[in-house]
Formats: sequence, C-alpha cells, structure tokens
Amino acid sequence: MRMNKKKTGQQGFTLVELMMVVLILSTILGALFSQIERAQVRYKVEDQRVDLTQQEREFIDQFTRDLHQAGYPSAAVFGGQFDTTSIHVAGGVWSISQTDLHMEGDPDGNGIQSVEYSYFDGTGWAGPGANPCPCLRRSSTLKVDGKAPSAQAVGTAFTQVQNVVAPTATTPIFSAYDNQGAAIDLTTTVTDAATLAKIKSVQITVTTQGVSQDADAHKSIQVTMTGMARLVNN
Repeated sequence: MRMNKKKTGQQGFTLVELMMVVLILSTILGALFSQIERAQVRYKVEDQRVDLTQQEREFIDQFTRDLHQAGYPSAAVFGGQFDTTSIHVAGGVWSISQTDLHMEGDPDGNGIQSVEYSYFDGTGWAGPGANPCPCLRRSSTLKVDGKAPSAQAVGTAFTQVQNVVAPTATTPIFSAYDNQGAAIDLTTTVTDAATLAKIKSVQITVTTQGVSQDADAHKSIQVTMTGMARLVNN
C-alpha cells in the first residue's frame, strides 16, 4: 500500500522584502545618527558660548568694581591737604576714548592703584602659540607718590578678554554719558578736566567670537555683553 507523504515547509522572505527591510533600517539609522551629530554640534556651540559669556561677565564685573571706586579717596576726604600726585588721593578717570580707559582708585582696599583698560589688536604679538587677540586688557599697579595720574607707570601684568571683535565708530567698547544721559563724544581721547567732570557713567560693550564656526547655522559664534557703571566719586 502506497502512502502519500504530506509535504511540509516554511515560506521565507523574498530578496525584495529583505532589501526593503534593510532600506527602512538604513533610513531610520541615518536619521538617528544625523540627529546625534547635530546634537553634538549644538553642544560644542553652546559650550563655546558659555566660555565666552563667562570670561566677558568676569571682566565686566571687574570693570564695574573699578569704576565705582574710581576717584576714591578724593582730595576732599583730606580737606584739600593732598593733590592727585599724592598716594593718598585717587585721580579718578583721567583719560578715556572709545577703546581705552585710564583711572585711579582703590578697587580692593589695598591702596590706590593706577588702572588701565586698553584694546590690543594683536599686532606684533610674539606668542607662544596662536594669537588670541584682538583682546581687551586690564592692568593695574600701585600708585607712585609724587606723580600725576598721567605719569604713573603702566602695569606689566594683565587680565584680558580674548578674541574680541574689533570695535568701530558705531560699536565702541567704551561710551560715556553725563548726568542727563546725553552721550559724550569719545571719538578722540578725552583728557581735559572740564569734559571729564561731566562724565557720570561709563558703558562697556564687549563682543567676543568663538574660535570655530557654528557648523549648523554656518556663521560665527559671537556673544555680546554690556555693562554700565556710575562714577559715584566723580
């Protein structure tokens, strides 16, 4: 007696179906990795922004402290016994332009200091390493007795904000205002006592640029911060 054997078998995926699965998975993975890469780019950009913001904030905070103490102690504190050549008297702001500011004061309670804020475009920078400028620098040194503010030595040690975007006539680093809020012309360096006496507040604006570009937005990474300080002793 002949028995019929029942054929059993499993039907597999066709080549076309497998290729479709591979295509779908590739699309999903491609989109996933693209988002991961974009997230990494954003992280690097924001990391640079944080660094730029931090250095600007610290520098502007120092600037504000300096300006608040500029001109203190004044000659009036000693009843006119000393003039601004004395180590007991601070000459306040004695020179200011759109890129530089010079003052005398006691910002940290350790004696009167000659403080200078100056923009350095990086020309002639000797290294080592890559040139981090244009920069905005702050230097200070203890006042020397018997010398007028303009004759004081400039401090050799300095702190600085690096990679500063070059200021222009319409985007200066320093701006000065009188007690009515009217701007005082700083296109040329102001040193005369009459004009300096009108200055009641000084604004600092610093724009820094990251070392690399925003690969997502295809533009430079820049951070701008502004601070304002009133000359309480002027």
